[in-house]
Amino acid sequence: MPDQSAFTALFPVKDENVKPLQALLNAVGQNITKEREVLMDKVEGLLPSTLRQPGGRCFLEFHKLTTVHFLRWVLLEPALDAEGKRIDASLAFATDYDGPLNAHIDELIETAGPALEAIFSFCDPAPATGALRSYLLEAQRSYEAFYRGHPGRSVQQIWGDSNNSEEELRKALGKGLDGSPQPATSEDAVARLRRAVGQSGWKSASTAGEPQKPSLGSRSLWLSVGAILLLFAILAPSWFLRCAVASVVALILLILLVGSWGTILNLLDRRDQTRERRVLDRQGPPPDPDGSEDPYVSDRSRRRLMIVTDLENRRGLIQNQMTHVVNVKPGKMRLRTLRIVLWAINFLGSRIFVQGKLGDIPTIHFARWILIDDNRRLLFFSNYDFSWESYLGDFIDLASDGLTGIWCNTTFFPQTRIPAWMIIPRALRLVLSTQSRTGNQSATRLFEQGARREQEFKKWTRDHQVPTQVWYSAYPLLSVVNVNNSTDIARGLFAPHSGAELGAWLRKL
Repeated sequence: MPDQSAFTALFPVKDENVKPLQALLNAVGQNITKEREVLMDKVEGLLPSTLRQPGGRCFLEFHKLTTVHFLRWVLLEPALDAEGKRIDASLAFATDYDGPLNAHIDELIETAGPALEAIFSFCDPAPATGALRSYLLEAQRSYEAFYRGHPGRSVQQIWGDSNNSEEELRKALGKGLDGSPQPATSEDAVARLRRAVGQSGWKSASTAGEPQKPSLGSRSLWLSVGAILLLFAILAPSWFLRCAVASVVALILLILLVGSWGTILNLLDRRDQTRERRVLDRQGPPPDPDGSEDPYVSDRSRRRLMIVTDLENRRGLIQNQMTHVVNVKPGKMRLRTLRIVLWAINFLGSRIFVQGKLGDIPTIHFARWILIDDNRRLLFFSNYDFSWESYLGDFIDLASDGLTGIWCNTTFFPQTRIPAWMIIPRALRLVLSTQSRTGNQSATRLFEQGARREQEFKKWTRDHQVPTQVWYSAYPLLSVVNVNNSTDIARGLFAPHSGAELGAWLRKL
């Protein structure tokens, strides 16, 4: 199964290079076109004259990147941290990719080496001649949490050429059904589809992988654990009793620890709100009504908001993107809490939520959280489907606990109350709801207020969004549901089916 990973690198940028670099990145743009390439005439006047110029008619040919799902460059302008200290400008470069990191870096350099050198020449330091590989690797930043919406599927499996991708298979099957008499039975329909695929020349991608299965949380696993415990209770009752007492004591201690921790966080939240009000009074209101409330944001004006929304509202696109950066609240306790929550998100995203949904949200291709600037800021990248409003609405309705658990540790987040002494019971109830076919996970709330204060949360999110100057998707016309549906079609084409299963499979076409 191909491994999907996230690469993130950050490069310092001097103040005098911010505007020239911004101009070059804007010229490259969010290049999602049929050709998926950037012509030289768009950027040649913005390139440093001292560097080797990319040859030919193209500055960047994204379609030659065979390991890249998504790619972005984002310029993070100078800002202030939560204690009012300056944070210098930096350039963030991020990819979601297949396979080993070294092979991915080699492909980037081979495909777009001159373009990479031109862009990074505005950074401090610029890459030395012939040292681009080490330059990228030395600037790498590890993520705290990473989520994949369709794990185990390579770019070539999803959207490859040479007639071997699952999307091409779906199209071939569609042609097999079109323009022919209605088959008498479902079995006849499948037989005709198999013949059509054979005639189309479609072949399975060499990098094709099976969708990942949840490694924890299945009902059979819990039943097995229960059976083992029952067996021990029968065969070794005294040992089982001692273990049961120890488990109860451990649970009580855990409730005391988490309850005390939550109580302290609630007290800190009140202190932080008082401090933030003082900062806002001292810095003054935003320059216009739609500007950012947070005075630590690099650009509080309405102009930034308009740039961000314009980049999101491109006509005819299924996919969208978000770059979000916000200060972490001061104090070691806040940072430790944030790390614990992100560890839990990363664990759940890699073990439980591996079948196309983060919680109950089916629209996220890839997402990652990274602590940057010596852990003073939290950077969030997301590649998702459809509009910003629907995306935020899904988050609020279906994953408000996760949002609140992460971002309540950052500045100017909506007021949050942690039900400290009920966190563990609520968490246990939430775990049990995941085992029930009819259980409503979103009905169990770990936190109160926070992201559930919808209008405040949406305003806070906008306040901390950053324009994503360059954004590329390898398959811009496919949603997460499309990708996973095509995999189900490919897996089911030659698999044995019962009558009901066969009908369900045919409805996916």
